[in-house]
Amino acid sequence: MYNSLQHFNEFGTRKIEETIKNFINEKKDLADLVLSLQESLFELGRNILTEVLEDMDEYLRNCGVRKKDWEIVRKDQTGLLTSFGTIRYNRTYFKPKKEGSRKYLVDEIVGINPHDRVSADVVINAVDEAIDSSYSKAGEKVAYMDEISKQSVMNKIHQIEVTDAPIHAQEKKDIRIIYIEADEDHVALQKKGEVDKAVKKYKISMPKLVYVHEGIDGEKSTKDRKVLKNVRYFGGEINTEELWLKVAEYIDTIYNEESIETIYISGDGAPWIRQGTQWIPKSKFVLDKYHMNKYIKVATGHFNDEGTMYYALKDAIEWPDKNMVKGVFKQIIEKTDSDTKKEAVKNAQKYILNNWDGIEIQSQRGEEIIGCSAEGHVSHVLSDRLSSRPKGWSKIGIAQMSQLRIYKKNGGKIYDLVMAQKVKEQKEKKIQIQETLIKSLRNATTKYQNAVNTNITAIDIGHKTGLYKGLKTIMGIR
Repeated sequence: MYNSLQHFNEFGTRKIEETIKNFINEKKDLADLVLSLQESLFELGRNILTEVLEDMDEYLRNCGVRKKDWEIVRKDQTGLLTSFGTIRYNRTYFKPKKEGSRKYLVDEIVGINPHDRVSADVVINAVDEAIDSSYSKAGEKVAYMDEISKQSVMNKIHQIEVTDAPIHAQEKKDIRIIYIEADEDHVALQKKGEVDKAVKKYKISMPKLVYVHEGIDGEKSTKDRKVLKNVRYFGGEINTEELWLKVAEYIDTIYNEESIETIYISGDGAPWIRQGTQWIPKSKFVLDKYHMNKYIKVATGHFNDEGTMYYALKDAIEWPDKNMVKGVFKQIIEKTDSDTKKEAVKNAQKYILNNWDGIEIQSQRGEEIIGCSAEGHVSHVLSDRLSSRPKGWSKIGIAQMSQLRIYKKNGGKIYDLVMAQKVKEQKEKKIQIQETLIKSLRNATTKYQNAVNTNITAIDIGHKTGLYKGLKTIMGIR
C-alpha cells in the first residue's frame, strides 16, 4: 500500500492538479471534472487493492505460523473484477503438510472463493441495479470501465437467498386500528409456458402483495399525495397460508394485542385475500371501492341513459340495501338485449353479492375505513419491474425479483443479503483456516499503519500547492 500511495502522491496529485487547472481555465462542464477525478481515484483504488492483496500474500509466504502447517506449491496471477475495475494480482498456492485441500490462502482469508471472477461488491451492485432496471443495464453499471453479462447478473439474482428485512422494534405499540391491503400482479411467463401457440397466449404468474400500515401519515402527506404510516410489505410467489402467517407474526411482534380493536383487510375479494380474516385476529374484510366501482360500470356501461342505471345501482350498493341491489340488477338484465352482455351483468351481480360483507362494513364503519391503494402499491412495488414490460419471466425469476423488491421496500440492504450468504456458504463448505494464521496476519496490520504514516510524511516533500495544503488539512496534518 505504501508504493501505491507514494506513487499517487508523486504522480496522481500532480495529474489531479492539472485536471483542476484545465477545468477552470478551459471553462469545462462539471461532468468533465467528475469523470477525470473518477478515473484517477479508481486507478488509485485498483492499485491499493492489488498491493494490499500481494502484501498479504507475501506475509503468508514468510510467516512462521504458516510454515508450520502449509507448504508453497507455486505462485499464480489471477484477475478479479471489482467496482474500481479489473485488478490483476499474484497469489501463492499452498498445500497442507497433513490432510486437506490446497488453497490460495490469501483468497480464503479475504472471502474470494476458488472460482470467483468478480468480488462481492460487484455482485451487490449488480443485484441492486437489476432490482430497479434490467439485467443488461445492471451488467453494464457494476464496475468502472468493465461489465458482466446479462446472464451472469440473472444467475446472481437466481442464486441469492432472500430473507426478511430486519424488524427494528424496541417495544410493542398501542394502536387501535390497523390496516392491511392486498392485491396481486399478473406477470407473463416465458414462451415455454404458452397455453396456445396458435394465439401466443402465455400463462401468467400472480405474485402477491400484502402491506400493513397505521393509516394516513398526516405529517408526510400533502393535498395531492397521501403517505401511509409505518408500512411493512409481504408477498411474492408464496403460499397463502405462509404469507398470512408472516403477517400475523409481524403484527404480534410490533403491536400490543390488547390495544387493537379492529384490523381492516382491504382488497378485491379474491379467496386468498379473504382468507386473511381466518389468520388475523380481530380482522374484517373490506371490499375496496376501486373494484366495486369497476363492476358497477361493467353492469351499466352499455346504457345510454346518462347514467340512470349506474347511479341507481351505485346508490343501492352504498345505502347499502341488498334487496334493492338485486332489484336494480333485475331491471338491468331485463333491459339488456345482448346475451354476452347479460352474462357480464350476471357476473358483476355475483361479484357484488359474494362480497356483500365487505361492502356493508363501509356504511357501518365508514368513518375509520380509509381508501385502499393496493393497485398503486402493486404497480410501484412489483409491476414496474415485472409486468410493465413486454417480456416473459421464468418462475424463479419472478419469485426472486418480487422478494428482492419487497426486501428493499422494507429497508433491507443488498449488502447484508450477499455477505450473509457468503458466510453461510463458507460454513457449509467447512472452510477452515488455522485461526492462529489469521490472527498472525491481523497482528501484522501495524505494518500498514506504518506505511500510511510514512506516506503522510512524504507529503511534506515537494512544492506546496493549494491542493497540497488541502490534503494536509483533510489528513489533520499541521
